[in-house]
Amino acid sequence: MRRIAVAILLLAIFATPVFAQGGRARQDTPEDIQKKRDAENVDQQYKSTLKRMRQDDAAPVRADPWANMRASSPTDGKR
Repeated sequence: MRRIAVAILLLAIFATPVFAQGGRARQDTPEDIQKKRDAENVDQQYKSTLKRMRQDDAAPVRADPWANMRASSPTDGKR
């Protein structure tokens, strides 16, 4: 009997934070609604910027970092 009482007590202690969060008990204030809209707007701008950057980088230009170190033409005719 004592084990059951301790188990119930522990469950009640651990379940209290879950019930304290409540579901959707409070209403959103106009400031909260505006913050959500602003966040969505920033997110859309970010995604559109990424999309444009990906389109610009579709054909990357390859650079040869050793181009200045090589001779422009072979000196002995052999490669």
